[in-house]
Amino acid sequence: MIIQTAQLMWIQVVSYAVLFVFCFVAIYPLLGMLPRRKPRFRRLRYGRTAEKRPRPPWLLALFLLRNEAKLGEREQILRAAGISADALNYELGRRAVMLLLAAIGALACFGFRHPALVLYVQPVYPLVMSLVGMACAFWDRAILEAVKNYRRERIVREIYALSNQLLYYSGSKMNLHGKLSRCLPYTRAIRRDFQFMLNEWYQDADRALRRFKERLGTDEVYSFVETIQSLRLNETEAYYDLLRARVRDYKDKIDLARESRKETVSYVLYVIAGLPIMNTFRVFMYPWVMEGQKLFQSLN
Repeated sequence: MIIQTAQLMWIQVVSYAVLFVFCFVAIYPLLGMLPRRKPRFRRLRYGRTAEKRPRPPWLLALFLLRNEAKLGEREQILRAAGISADALNYELGRRAVMLLLAAIGALACFGFRHPALVLYVQPVYPLVMSLVGMACAFWDRAILEAVKNYRRERIVREIYALSNQLLYYSGSKMNLHGKLSRCLPYTRAIRRDFQFMLNEWYQDADRALRRFKERLGTDEVYSFVETIQSLRLNETEAYYDLLRARVRDYKDKIDLARESRKETVSYVLYVIAGLPIMNTFRVFMYPWVMEGQKLFQSLN
C-alpha cells in the first residue's frame, strides 16, 4: 500500500508540473500583449549597465564562484539576451534562488507527514513550484539562448523594416540623420537604442554607431551599422545597392526563422496530441494493471 501511495503521489506531481508548464506557455504571450507603462522615475529605469563592485571573498567561496572565465561567457550570453545585469550578481542570485527553492522542496517533502511545516497547504503545490523553479534556474543557459534567439529574430525584422524604409528615402535630398529619424516609427524592440544613437549622432557619429552596435550585439546589426557608416562617409548609389543586398539577406533569415518556428510548433502539437492517449491509459488501463499486480501478489 505504501508503494501505491508513492506512485500516486509522483503521478500527481508530474501532472501538476505539466499543467503548470502548459499554463505558463499559454498565459505568457498574452501578458506580452498588454500595454506597457512608462517608468515613473528615470533613475529606476531597468536596462542600464550595473556597476561592478568588489564582492567579499567569503561570499564568492560560499557560492563556489571561482572560475572567472565562466562569468565572462555568461556575461556575453546576458548581453546577447538583452539583459544588462552584472554576470557576478546574476550568478549569485541564481545560486541563492536554487538554495531557497531546494529548502522549499525539502519542507514540502516533510509536509506530507507534518502539514504544519507547509502551513497546512497541499504539499504538492510547493513541491512542484520548487522543482520547476530549480529546473529553470539549473538550465538557465538554455532559457537565455532561447531568449537570445527570440530577440535576434525581432531585431532582424526591425532592421529589415529600417533598411526598406531607408531605401525608400534613397532619392531624397535629406541628410542621413534625417532619413534615420524618419525610420524611427518603424522600430519597437530597438527603439530606445536607436533613439540613443540619433541623440548622440551630432556629438560623435562614429561613437554613436559603435555604441548602438555594442548595445544590440547581433551580426545583423553589425552589417547594418557598417552600411550606415559607409553611407555617412559617401552616400552613393553603390552603397544603396549594398543595402539592397543586405535586405535580401535579412528576408532570407526571416523566412528561415519562420519555417523553423512552424516546425517547432508542429512538434509541440504532436506532443499535445499524445496527452489524451496518456490520460486514457491512466484512466482505463491503470486499474487493470493494479488488479493484475494484486493477483500476482496473492499467487506468491
